[in-house]
This record gives sequence, structure tokens and C-alpha cells, in this order.
Amino acid sequence: MDAYDLITSGAQIRKLITKYVEPIMQEYGLRPVELDILEFITRENLTTSKEIMLRRHISKSHISKSLDHLLEKGFINMTEDENDHRIMRITLTQDSYKVISRVNDVYEQCKNVLLRGISDEEMHIFRKIIHKMNNNVDEELLM
Repeated sequence: MDAYDLITSGAQIRKLITKYVEPIMQEYGLRPVELDILEFITRENLTTSKEIMLRRHISKSHISKSLDHLLEKGFINMTEDENDHRIMRITLTQDSYKVISRVNDVYEQCKNVLLRGISDEEMHIFRKIIHKMNNNVDEELLM
């Protein structure tokens, strides 16, 4: 596999996900980065914009704009931290959990498409490889 094959494989997967997620984004008036933020808050249990910025490698301005939009749409609440009033804590609303549930259903559909015909042994090897690749990307982005 050359570099082009590797990069375009990732792009194809992104297109598949977009195909299924686009109707949800349109229905709720959300952008891809906002869905990513909601999903990330849920999965990683992060509660501040700084945590999101450091873990997702999203710029501070992108996060700020996205959080403002999510707040305006009623998908998150933001409250001052009890110990440090400079910190705003993010919590999800019931509406955000509805969106996340639908997105997770879509992710499950995409997973089923991607893993069709792949054995348990191949999946085990793939998990190890993708874990290493993600670590490599994280290290590179933190430089």
C-alpha cells in the first residue's frame, strides 16, 4: 500500500460516514465539528473547552464558535466551575443525547459496512494497527 492508497482509504471512510450523518446534521442545523464535539464530550467525559482542544486537536477559535452554536441550539449548558470561575464546565442536554444516539446508530451502520467479510483474526490485527496509527498521529500533532 502506498501513501496515496492509505490517504484515499481514509477519505472514502469519511465519505461513507458523511453520507449517513448529513441528514442528521441538516435536521438539527449542526456542523461536522459540532457533532464531533458532542460525541467526544460523551465518550471521553470532557467538560471544558481546553480539554477538547488538547484531546481533539481543534483550534480554540473553532471550539469557541462551535460551543456558542451548540449552546444557542440548546445542545449544551455551560456553568462556571465552583473552584475556578475562569473555567466554564460543559454539560449535555437531553436534546444532545437524542442526536448522539442517532449518530451512534449511523456509526454502527458504517461499522457494519466497513467490517463486512472481515474475520475476527483480521479485526484483532486491524485494532492493533489502527491504535498504533492513532498514537502516531497524536504524537505528530502535539509536536
